[in-house]
Amino acid sequence: MNIVYDAFFMAFSVLYLPYFIAKGKWRGFSRQRFGVFPEELLSRIKGPGTIWMHAVSVGEVIASLPLYDEIRRSYPSARIVISTVTPTGNHIARERFKGAAVIYLPLDLSFITDKVAGIIKPEVLLIAETEIWPNLISSVKRSGAKIIIFNGRLSKYSFKNYSAFRTVLKKILGKIDLFLMQSQADAERVIYLGAPEERVKVSGNLKFDAALTGGKADERESFRKKLGLSPEESLLIAGSTHPGEEEIILRCYKQLARECPRLRLLIAPRHAVRFPAVAGCVKAAGLKARSVSKSDHIPSNGEEVYVLDVMGILARLYSAGDMIFMGGSLIKKGGQNPLEAAYYSKAVLFGPHMHNFEGIAAALLSEKAAMRVADEEDLIKSVRMLLHDPAGLRAMGERARSVLESNAGVAEKDLELIEPFFGKI
Repeated sequence: MNIVYDAFFMAFSVLYLPYFIAKGKWRGFSRQRFGVFPEELLSRIKGPGTIWMHAVSVGEVIASLPLYDEIRRSYPSARIVISTVTPTGNHIARERFKGAAVIYLPLDLSFITDKVAGIIKPEVLLIAETEIWPNLISSVKRSGAKIIIFNGRLSKYSFKNYSAFRTVLKKILGKIDLFLMQSQADAERVIYLGAPEERVKVSGNLKFDAALTGGKADERESFRKKLGLSPEESLLIAGSTHPGEEEIILRCYKQLARECPRLRLLIAPRHAVRFPAVAGCVKAAGLKARSVSKSDHIPSNGEEVYVLDVMGILARLYSAGDMIFMGGSLIKKGGQNPLEAAYYSKAVLFGPHMHNFEGIAAALLSEKAAMRVADEEDLIKSVRMLLHDPAGLRAMGERARSVLESNAGVAEKDLELIEPFFGKI
């Protein structure tokens, strides 16, 4: 089976190579993916009794941090290795996982995963969400380590894709010792795919814990002052938008601004490098684009739309808004994390496509702490309703914060369930 999978992986890699080069992804590629580590890093990851935690990219890295902190508090002298796939995830991990050795995940080829498992010799491998790497799991299992999926989830889309390989997956999932899933639906899906039922637990979503960490300040007044907003003006923030959404949001804004001249709009594209493209959309809509970085306290007007052109401040910028629309949800991208807005007690809206955050979306909707809109017309109707009901707007935001707080505490539960597998640590 390993030989067949290795052959498939290599064939896929060859076919993927032109895209990999064309998109410039080779710039972030590390030799560590072949199991080649610099001496300084090798000395920090080599040795028995290690906790190996894998989080593929930025979202998973940030969600894993509360569990990492909980482990570090309980086991201050433990050797912990963090692996990621993306360069951005690697950077965030090195910045935030104090005291850990951060590496890139080895390519899922058996001779490489065998080599890395032999170097790290983990006591336990913790895999965030549901990253199924057959050779990695097999190599680590052969090394004698325990394997745990934490913060596990299976969206309807990924479940459908995985179901096509159910027979093969059952053998791989049987090598995993514990599945800590975000919701009952996630648990049922992973059991259907072949996870032994007695090893599957529902412990909640670490993203609730992550949203409460870091002691974020409320920067509402300073951000609004920089943007030139007066206290009477209402700010709708469309966060992490994708191509095809900005045009819809701009049409909604133009209609609503005629009814409510004090409404302002800020669009934050999912990737800041798209600023020129989004500014072009604003111009095509007959409006002017104003970059957030160059606002400089200039008073706003209804003919302008703010466009975020810098990275790393969107979650904090939500504090300046009155209503937050989560991008990637009017089109089939799976949405973005609404808890970043809930942290600041903001009214949250999103479209029909929230499959990457379906558990969080369901929790907010069940407490009337968010609004799901079906389409452009529904978005106009919902924003209009909130604009004419300030008390309802505030109450909705307060409920969102309450949902966030009431679902936190997952890291502590996870550690309690994981500890019996720590062995010699």
